[in-house]
Amino acid sequence: MMPSTKDAMFNVRSVFVKCAALMALTTIVVAGGMAWVAFSTVQNRAHAAIVKQADQLVPPYTNALVTPMRFGVEEKIVQTVQEALDAAHESGLAALAIGADGVVIGMAGDETAHAELTTLARQSLSERGPARGDNGLLLAVPIRPDAGAEPMGVLAMAMRADVAQPMIRRDKALIAAVAAGLFVVMMALTLWALRRVLGKPLTELRGAVARIGAGDYNTEMPLTGHADELGAMARDLEGMIAMLRKGRAADEIRRREAEAQVKVVASLGDGLDALAHGILTKRLSDAFPQEYEALRQNFNRAIDSLHDVIAAVTGNTQSISRNAEEIAEAADELSGRTETQAATLEQSAAALDQLLASVRSAASNATEADRAVGFAREKAARNDEIMRAAMSAMGAIEKSSDKIADIITVIDDIAFQTNLLALNAGVEAARAGESGKGFAVVASEVRTLAQRSSEAAHQIKDLILGSSVQVKKGAQLVEEAGTALGAVVEQIGEISNLMSGIAAGAAEQSQGLNEINTGVGDLDKVTQQNAAMVQSSATTAHRLRSEAGTMTQLVSRFQIDRSRIRSAEEGTWQAEAAASAPPSVSQRRQAG
Repeated sequence: MMPSTKDAMFNVRSVFVKCAALMALTTIVVAGGMAWVAFSTVQNRAHAAIVKQADQLVPPYTNALVTPMRFGVEEKIVQTVQEALDAAHESGLAALAIGADGVVIGMAGDETAHAELTTLARQSLSERGPARGDNGLLLAVPIRPDAGAEPMGVLAMAMRADVAQPMIRRDKALIAAVAAGLFVVMMALTLWALRRVLGKPLTELRGAVARIGAGDYNTEMPLTGHADELGAMARDLEGMIAMLRKGRAADEIRRREAEAQVKVVASLGDGLDALAHGILTKRLSDAFPQEYEALRQNFNRAIDSLHDVIAAVTGNTQSISRNAEEIAEAADELSGRTETQAATLEQSAAALDQLLASVRSAASNATEADRAVGFAREKAARNDEIMRAAMSAMGAIEKSSDKIADIITVIDDIAFQTNLLALNAGVEAARAGESGKGFAVVASEVRTLAQRSSEAAHQIKDLILGSSVQVKKGAQLVEEAGTALGAVVEQIGEISNLMSGIAAGAAEQSQGLNEINTGVGDLDKVTQQNAAMVQSSATTAHRLRSEAGTMTQLVSRFQIDRSRIRSAEEGTWQAEAAASAPPSVSQRRQAG
């Protein structure tokens, strides 16, 4: 249903309403700005009128106060101040006069303004000129008898700012009414102009576009004769209608082509569906339209090629499966042998480690024994020297014993001679009689002493002789011990030489066994690596066998001509037989 012109024009979202709202906002802003300027002008003029009234009113009364100020007539001053305030009528708020000393002489009006007036009056007195305050509403003028004289005092007056408010409100109301009237008139003219210039043409253009959208490409396009943007848009739409007419004709051609394409796609869909289910024997036998016939032939050729590939893959897959089975069995057997070999090498390496440890221990013990034998040899050599020294000492003792025996023989001889002398002395004392008794007693004691010395000498001699015999026996034993110790030292030397040879041989044997152990360890590592590689090969072979089975299952989904599979398998078997057959005589000659 086409919307009416009025509804389309006054729709809230229409361009007409938006432009009208924009014009209304612009008019409001302009009118409001002008009203605000007018309000400010009225306010400023009212304020200026009050300030002007004060400027005109105060100076004449300053002249009237010259005489009362000169003679100090306070009543006249107060009266004049009251008259000045009364002359201001409703505009006057308060008035006062001060003397030359700044003291207030007379005042009238609102007392709340007197303090501010007093301050302003004293300022004017100090500045010797007029003073203003509160934006000109407060005015203080000096009282002078003439222009160049010193101020005799100051007359100050305060004016009311709200006296002119009623007049200002009336002026503002008038200005607002005029602005509102202008706004209404301008909006009416604007709406009329917008409706004529924009709203109606847009509605006509929208209707034409709606008819085009409904498929009416024969509709008459309005506004084509306008020279504005709407006219250009209408002409563009007219060109678009021509293109749409051509497009409709092309669509009809495409529709007929699409029908043919549907038939072609349906046939291809059947063929592809059979292909998706693994049926490789289906061909597109119905002829396609001429422009699609090449597609049918290409599809059939593609199916033929795929059929041949799948047939070859099926035959090869079975061969791969058999070969993978053989490889897996051989890899399992090789893996078992390699593991056995690795275990044997590991045991051999462990036994060789034990043997190497035993040889190293024997070499260490032999070295320690050689060190101990050397130490014993040194001890035996030192003991031999000690025995030789002992034999020398025993010889010296034997010689000393012989000398002591000789000395004792001499002592015995001396004792014998003393005994003879004592005997002779006794004989002589006996001959002497009484006079020789004392001498006889001494001779008897000497004889007794000689006999005791002789007995002691004989005892010492016997002891020396016994000791000499024992010393000789000891010397003989020491000599025999020295001879035996020398033989022991020689035997220990031979044993030390033998132990050194054993230690050197054990060290060489340990080094050789260590090299053998290193080689066996390297061989064990290589064997372990080979075992891991063989295990990996076995795993790969099993995986290959599993993947070959999976491939066989996947390929079995396709329905193909089995005669081609048999011919492919025969060709594969012939190739395998030719590869596995022993070389002929000519081939061996060529290889030789």
